[in-house]
Amino acid sequence: MALKDRTHADFTRVFFNKDQFGERHTWNGVPFVCVPDEETALKRKNNNVVDVSWDNNTTEVVIYAAVEGFPGRVVPNEEIYFDNRHMRILQAQQDVDMYTILLVDNTTKAVGIQ
Repeated sequence: MALKDRTHADFTRVFFNKDQFGERHTWNGVPFVCVPDEETALKRKNNNVVDVSWDNNTTEVVIYAAVEGFPGRVVPNEEIYFDNRHMRILQAQQDVDMYTILLVDNTTKAVGIQ
């Protein structure tokens, strides 16, 4: 079995398996399986001070999704609905059989007064 075939098998059998890391979400209303990672997005946002998109009043999430069977197109700056939340694709990268997509939600967060 070639390395590419083994990698593809690992993606579907382990990484995107709903019993392992995968979770069911929606992309423009269409269900699919992905692995969301808010911690990676938070680290990227806080560690990169020179990033022009930095804004402490936005929510960002990185999702990892299989290219095969992805329910839409992945184009930076395109606006989509992820889990019925209006978001914009800030960055997108394809590595072999997997998309790494950084989504940003530009709605303002509530400010609590203590």
